[in-house]
Amino acid sequence: MKKLKINLENCYGIGSFDHLFDFSKSSTFIVYAPNGTMKSSLARTLRFFADRKTDPPCDRFFPDRVPKFELILDDQLTEGNVDILVVDPEQPDYDAAHKISSFVASKELKRAYDAIYEDLEKKKTEFVRKLKRTSQSTDCENEFFDAFQNDDQQNFFDLLTVAFQALGEDTRLYKFRYNDVFDRKGNVKKFLEKKPRIPGSVH
Repeated sequence: MKKLKINLENCYGIGSFDHLFDFSKSSTFIVYAPNGTMKSSLARTLRFFADRKTDPPCDRFFPDRVPKFELILDDQLTEGNVDILVVDPEQPDYDAAHKISSFVASKELKRAYDAIYEDLEKKKTEFVRKLKRTSQSTDCENEFFDAFQNDDQQNFFDLLTVAFQALGEDTRLYKFRYNDVFDRKGNVKKFLEKKPRIPGSVH
């Protein structure tokens, strides 16, 4: 599908909506509307196109108004069901979609994913707590990101994996203090940026 034209009139709370979405130019579109003006009405209308089992869209407050609901895919008017995912919290089987797994997985896979993710978060919290105690730093997680983050690894677990791989079998203990390396006040940087003084020279 390269083009999608939606032409609606008198569909629930939508008085008129006529727009052509050209997916050959962009794969994503955002439709904004103030609260209470369109979003739920559009979800109900699109659900009709998805299963054709619900009652056809109409204006419930003004039943005499003639509704119009056309979905045109690549210049072809749709007559049967259309593959549309409608995420609507008003539905009783809707599960809170604060994680991406809510959109891309079945309920069984989502439960398994969330269980693994929750376990990882617990282990991360425990790891950061031990790191704080060892480093005597209250912000070691952000300092860790500042030290190792780049364009390729944005995730804490990815960065941790890279750090451990770099360490390998190296288990040497170092005598310098943690805050001598992660210098939040910038004292080390200021020292390095100072112009060196040469004995016997005039400044």
